[in-house]
Amino acid sequence: MYARKKVMAEAANMTPEQLEQQFSDLYAPYYELQPGERIIGNWSGVEYQGPASTARRVAGGALNAASAAVIGVSTYVPNVHVGLTNTGRVLVSREYSDFGKRGNFKHHAALDQGTRAFNQDASYPGQDIGSRPGNPFNPLVSLEFIQLRSPSGDTYEAWLSPQGSRQGQQGFSSILQSLG
Repeated sequence: MYARKKVMAEAANMTPEQLEQQFSDLYAPYYELQPGERIIGNWSGVEYQGPASTARRVAGGALNAASAAVIGVSTYVPNVHVGLTNTGRVLVSREYSDFGKRGNFKHHAALDQGTRAFNQDASYPGQDIGSRPGNPFNPLVSLEFIQLRSPSGDTYEAWLSPQGSRQGQQGFSSILQSLG
């Protein structure tokens, strides 16, 4: 509570430009930005890896058990961050493991200006896409399936929190509100 009050007090004394820069600086380390590019929106979640069949779940469980004894080898669904830039590009940062230590992120993909976000019904109408995973960032908020489609045809799929942040919007927002 003390830290939040301190941040809010500092923010009250900043210009809108300073707030925008501080927001971008917070998320910029996750992405590879071009000169003059800033992050104006960010959403977090987990990568979509398709529905798991029973055989795949059993094999995955066996692999996890076997790899638990080996240092640096693990299987998990990576956390992701999806950022929107002031130039309209959509960037994806994906978690990776460094000798078994999670929480490391690196730039994974850049989707062109004009990329749109689609929900499950628009992406896979009437299909079972698997169980919704838990939200690693806020267990009280369900993740939503998102398919990002760029004008060039590139796609990226993830389960993202509707509690994303976007410059110029009050409170939390879904990526569907920004790119839908």
